[in-house]
Amino acid sequence: MKQTVKHIFIYITVYLLALPCHAQHQPFEIKKKPLHPMQRTLISLGEIAGLNLFVWSYDRYVMNADFAHINMGTIRKNFDTGFVWDNDQLGTNFIMHPYHGALYFNAARSNGFSYFQSIPFTSFGSFMWECFLENEAPSINDFIATTAAGSMYGEIIYRLSGKVINNSSKGANRVFREILTGVISPTRELNRLITGEAWKYSKISSTDHTPVDFNLSAGVRWLQPEYNHPYSPYAQMSLRLVYNKEKKEIELPFDWFSLGLRFCAGQKSFYVNQMDITGVLWNRYYPQKNGSEWGFGIYQHFDYWDSPTHEYKKTPYRFAQVLALGPGVYYKNKKERKLQFNWEFYITGIGLGGALSDFYWVDMRDYNFGSGFSTDSKIKISAFNNSIRFNLSAGNYSLFTWAGYQKNRNLYDEKLNDLNVQGDEGYTNFTSIETEIGYWSNQYKWNISFSPEFINRHTKYKYHPSHNYSTWSFSINAGYTF
Repeated sequence: MKQTVKHIFIYITVYLLALPCHAQHQPFEIKKKPLHPMQRTLISLGEIAGLNLFVWSYDRYVMNADFAHINMGTIRKNFDTGFVWDNDQLGTNFIMHPYHGALYFNAARSNGFSYFQSIPFTSFGSFMWECFLENEAPSINDFIATTAAGSMYGEIIYRLSGKVINNSSKGANRVFREILTGVISPTRELNRLITGEAWKYSKISSTDHTPVDFNLSAGVRWLQPEYNHPYSPYAQMSLRLVYNKEKKEIELPFDWFSLGLRFCAGQKSFYVNQMDITGVLWNRYYPQKNGSEWGFGIYQHFDYWDSPTHEYKKTPYRFAQVLALGPGVYYKNKKERKLQFNWEFYITGIGLGGALSDFYWVDMRDYNFGSGFSTDSKIKISAFNNSIRFNLSAGNYSLFTWAGYQKNRNLYDEKLNDLNVQGDEGYTNFTSIETEIGYWSNQYKWNISFSPEFINRHTKYKYHPSHNYSTWSFSINAGYTF
């Protein structure tokens, strides 16, 4: 399970690049009924257990990983110790574990369970792994991230794989679709193989025809890789996907969601620079007489920022919120107007997040866990038939770390399994402001944009001096909208 962050983002890139080939704009129709009318509880649990045992077997007998050497004694010790805060790096805890949770989630989701009904299955898979299949103390942050963010990842994967499935297709086209479904959602395709739906013909396609707006861009980003360091260029690739962009017929969780992914390569590093997900859980919209529209809802969020440097007191920023939800409001003016204006505003409670620490460096972790709240505002303005666009996104995140260690305690003399803390006790305020201005060709679908981003991190520690850091980054990108 503890693979590099690189592998998951190569995977995400592959399926998002392949998706547009099949995401044709057909009449909008959200399939409200589950693909499987019967809920298969035992099959779902069996797939989750089998997935865990498969991964454990690989770690134990192929990789010979230390943590995979288990027996009844290690299991008993895990239960005696209870859940602790682990010391894995940010990408492992907040990217890899959620993806593993998405596989658990889809084992249930593709067996007839709803979004909320599938969440307990995700928790079961994480609990089984943490308590039984590692000889390290079970991790509370892994359990939360796998369940909360894994359910988000899982529902998005489920929706996108639904755009590929077509039970009315035949021959090579059908084979390709089933293979692609397996790439996007392995556990969903496994269920299709078990039930025979992978080769069963039906006049009803079962394809999800919800419109998807997808933009892929590439360019160069200049940023500070570490403290007091000159700006360095990095090759950049960005993906932006909006499911049900017009927010029509929102009845179920994730009937609308947006996904953004940005990763950079350069100076012998490949890393995820940013990832953000927002999905609706519940929504009400209020059309106005003048043609504009207001909407109010409850939204779930996932946000992640990272920088390439991993050196003590040299890394400029690192932040994530993995369990986050709260109310949101949006407004959009009349669609026929020459100047289009869209506004979104969210207030979010953070159940679990992570923020870079200037002092905590234990094993692979250089950040503090915590909880708190955030606000996020997005403004989108377009003119000249939507060809000139200006986007502004501003977020402010406050994270509080309360389970710290005593003053003058030497972290490096500790046994890792005995060190159970969130990090440096204190408070972090993380601010990100990003603008984008560009030209979008309506005829040829290509676009070009310029994006400056400002990031500020202010951390006030209980036992250490306060630290403040701010930096800018700049990018130029050329893209294509599918």
